[in-house]
This record gives sequence, structure tokens and C-alpha cells, in this order.
Amino acid sequence: MKFKRFNLFFVLILILTLTLSACSSATKGNGDTGDKGKNNKEAVTLKLLSSHGQFNKGNYGYRQVQEFMKKHPNIKVEVTFAQGNNFNDTLLALASSNDLPDVFQPTTKFPLNTLVENDWVQPLDGLLPNDFKSRFPEGSFAEGINTSDSKIYSFPRIIGKKGQAFFYHTDLLKEAGLDPNQPPKTWAELLEKSKQIAKKIDGVYGLVIPLNDQAGSTALSLASSLQPTLDTTGFDYQKGQYDFNSPNVVKAIDYLLQLKKEGVIHPNSYTQSLTDSQGVWANKQAAFMINAHHFVRVSEFELGGVKDYDVTKVPVPEEGIQYSQLATSADFNAYISSTTKHKKEAALLIDWLSSPEYFEKQVTEDLLLSPIPNLKEIINNPALENLAEVYEETVIERPIPESDKAAFEVKKIESTLPAPQPDFNQIVQGALVGELKDWKGQLKELTDAYNARFEQAIEKAKSGGTDVSKDKFTFPDFDGTKDYIQK
Repeated sequence: MKFKRFNLFFVLILILTLTLSACSSATKGNGDTGDKGKNNKEAVTLKLLSSHGQFNKGNYGYRQVQEFMKKHPNIKVEVTFAQGNNFNDTLLALASSNDLPDVFQPTTKFPLNTLVENDWVQPLDGLLPNDFKSRFPEGSFAEGINTSDSKIYSFPRIIGKKGQAFFYHTDLLKEAGLDPNQPPKTWAELLEKSKQIAKKIDGVYGLVIPLNDQAGSTALSLASSLQPTLDTTGFDYQKGQYDFNSPNVVKAIDYLLQLKKEGVIHPNSYTQSLTDSQGVWANKQAAFMINAHHFVRVSEFELGGVKDYDVTKVPVPEEGIQYSQLATSADFNAYISSTTKHKKEAALLIDWLSSPEYFEKQVTEDLLLSPIPNLKEIINNPALENLAEVYEETVIERPIPESDKAAFEVKKIESTLPAPQPDFNQIVQGALVGELKDWKGQLKELTDAYNARFEQAIEKAKSGGTDVSKDKFTFPDFDGTKDYIQK
């Protein structure tokens, strides 16, 4: 898998931090120098690299690591947090220098097939208690997602069936003369209510969109109600091919262009990252935002405790259309690296991070939905409760072609082939900024390039002796309106 050019300065700082923290631990007698910790046991240092804000210093995951160290005084855990592309670049740099952390929690840029193909991770089988798998509900483990060749490599961190939701400020609706209990349900309502908010409240816009890194996902989120078999990678499971230039995706982008033309999108959206846009929304400079499962937590703990907001379904093109989005119950969280010298201690940390007690506190203290369903009863935050309802009503279990060994081999090969450029996010961003006029032509070229790459991966797998065809990835009976039953 190819990645964008490193943010070298940030990556070097992170790597230096990781190195110095380990050196500091060693000089204090808590490193891998043979010093004795409490109970006269060998003291070791584990490095944990996380892409989740939960593990930023002072946050819930970070605090839980401190509790873990109290219970295991002979294990010191050095936690490093990096977000988004900074994490991607850092992990890739560490892997290139053969210096992977003992445990890491990657972004979606590192799917299991990539990690296995590069031999960066090792199975958890035999390292964890016998009850480990039974902690999670049926469907939490699937080939190609968190298991490979029937070996478990990771586990869900939060609810598996998750996706996008619509966050709105009830006080801004009221101030604009709108019913705060009636958020927009259709694209037309979103436009009209955004116009009224922008007109009635000085300096406030209808919508903020992090177009710098979320332009593509926003377009696909809007298109999913029209084409529910299309997932967030642009792959259509009913057609068995990539479909970036489908009429439904084009319609969603055209709608975003209409919002821009009407002046209801916050002007900073065109260059802002997700983090920046979340700040704009939290400061009530925009009434609406499409965001994901983490946003309730972020709003409470990282954005100053946002007040007077709620969560509902993403608006649909017109009344009578059901909003739906694809996901899987299976998901990934932390991995143990293949190069760790302390897999026993790393497994103890994994056991801690997957315990029922950890997940229960995650719901009540960190406002993240748990992969263990019966914990929904202890939700004590109205926005989080509504978010859980949105997911129950809109998220559909998608097919998992990667669960087939031959299909998994194709996905591994595909991940090693150069990704077509410009990518979908760049094309949508270019269209909205106004720099890309022939964006529809670019979408067709991108779709053709992705499908050619996909076919190339199939042919490479076949030439290597794998019996596979496009049929492994095509599910003609799946319409995206009800859960697919994995066979």
C-alpha cells in the first residue's frame, strides 16, 4: 500500500519522542536493562502508539493505561498519540526502520490485509485468556477484518455497526426562529434551514464540512441513501466493482455545489481538516455537521463541553427515502507487533483494553459506544443515546468478501498496488473549491483506474495459483436495506 508523502518534521518529532521516552525509562531502571521492578520481577517497557484521541494524555484510554501500570508495576507503558495522516506517516516510518511499537492502534489506512502482507503483526491466539473471544457478541470477528486464516489479530474497540450521523445545535435553530426539535430531514430542508440560520444569525453558517480530508466521505455519506450498496471506499457490493462516478454520487456532489452556491457552507470548510471543522461547529459558527461515532466524546472532553446540541440521521434527498449506511459488526482495535520482545506483557495490556470493566467505563466515563451490546443500558448521555438509536436504525451489515481466503488474497495484492491519483477526496475537494471543472470526467477516470487495479489484483492472484474471480466480490441479491447474512 502506498501512502502520501510524510510530514517529515512531525514524524521525526514523534519518533524522537518514542526513542527518548524509552531511553528515559531505561535510565530510571524501568526499561529493558535487566533491572528489577516491584516483586523482584524483571521490569520492561512497552511502547503503545495510538491513533485514537482516547489515548491522548489525560483522556480515558491514557488514564486506563496508568491504572494498568498500577496493577502491573513491573510493566511501564509509554503512550504516544498521533492523529490521522500524522499517525499513518509515523507508523510507516517506524516499520521502515524496523522499530515498530509493541502495541499499536492504527487508522483505517492500515487494514488487516496490509498488516499481514507486511508481517507487521502477530496473532493473539494463545496469548490471551480462554474467555477472550466470548466477551464479544456473535459477528465481532471476521476473516479479513480482524482475523486471518482463523487466527485472531485484533478485536472491536467500540460498536462495530457504526457510521455517520447528523449533529445540530438546537439553540441556533431556536434563535433563527426554527423548531429546535425539528432538524432537517431532507436535502431541501437542510438547504432552507441553513439559509434561514445564515440570514437570521450574524456570522453563523448552516453547515461546516472538513473538505480538506472529509470531502469524499461526505459525498459518499449523502449518496448512500440513494445507493445503499455503496460503501465508504467507493465499492458497490451488488455490482462487484468501484463506482465513484455513479449518478447517485454525482447527484450528491451536485447538491454540495448547490449548498456552496447558496452560501450556507462555512467559508473555512474548503481548507480545514476534521479537527478544525469540529472546532468551528463547537464554537457555534455553524449549525450543522455530519460526523462519526467519536464526536459526542470529542464534544464533551476536547471541545469544552458543547451545550444545546443533538444527534439525528443524515438528511436524505427526499421524503420516503430511508437513510442507510454499510458497516460490519467485526472491527479492529489494537495489534501486537510481530517484532515485540515482550509479547507476554503486550498481551496483558490487550487483555486489559478488552475487558468488560474497561468497556463499561468507556461508555459512562468516555462516552463511546461499546462493542458489548448490553452496556447500552448504562448510557447516561442523551446525545450518545440518540447516536446509538441512529446506528440501530441506519447501519446495515455488509457482505465481507475478505472472509473468503481467495478474496482475501486479492485484497492483499490490491493493497500493494499504487492507488490511482488524484484520489476521490481530492476530486471532490477540487470540484467544491472550483479548481477542477471537469470533475465528472475525473470521477470516470478514477473509477476506471480503480477497477483496472482491482482486475490486476485478481489476475495476479490467479497467476499465483489462487482460484478466484470477480464473482467472489459480487452479491447481486444484496440491496443494502437489510443485514447481509454471512455464509
